[in-house]
Amino acid sequence: MKELPDYFVQVPEAFALVEEGVYRCSGVLTAEQIKYLDTLGLKTVLILSVEGPSRAFSQYIKAKGIKRAHLGMTRWQSNLGWKPVSEELIKEGLECILKRDCHPLLVVCSSGVRETGTLVGCLRKLQHWNFNSIVYEYRSFAGGKGKYTHELFIELFDADLVTLPATLPKWFVEGQNMWAQEQQQRFDELHGTRPRIES
Repeated sequence: MKELPDYFVQVPEAFALVEEGVYRCSGVLTAEQIKYLDTLGLKTVLILSVEGPSRAFSQYIKAKGIKRAHLGMTRWQSNLGWKPVSEELIKEGLECILKRDCHPLLVVCSSGVRETGTLVGCLRKLQHWNFNSIVYEYRSFAGGKGKYTHELFIELFDADLVTLPATLPKWFVEGQNMWAQEQQQRFDELHGTRPRIES
């Protein structure tokens, strides 16, 4: 196979911007895909699968001084019944994503779909997305790799388990404020009260 020039970079599989400062992709990265990560200026890599990253990716993380949070190893449980992942893994993953100090942050798992998709789906639930929109996003990334149990886990996940950190990202705070205003407006419309005028 012909070697690619040094200036060539390749976007990792299942790569996407989740929110400002939060990215996702497959944890199986080639040398060209690792070069792409330089453009992100990462502070934290959140690894959700039990398997560790490749040697090249591990060396990259170490060389760049990026914080590595391997939750898949520390929060793995063997007997979860029907659940595809543990609630502790998702809870701690969400708390990490919501710490502004950890950004820019990259979320990875071996497939880039299952654990990562479940975590992002639970984030969307915290953001008060419509469940159909959450499933649509999950399936868009999962393709044929998606599983119904992951969608069910997202639907049944108790968002109250998540402890919101003190330093929340701006996009989350603005989204929560907008949702609260919409709820107040709906309440006022249902109960015939006049809309509040902000001063």
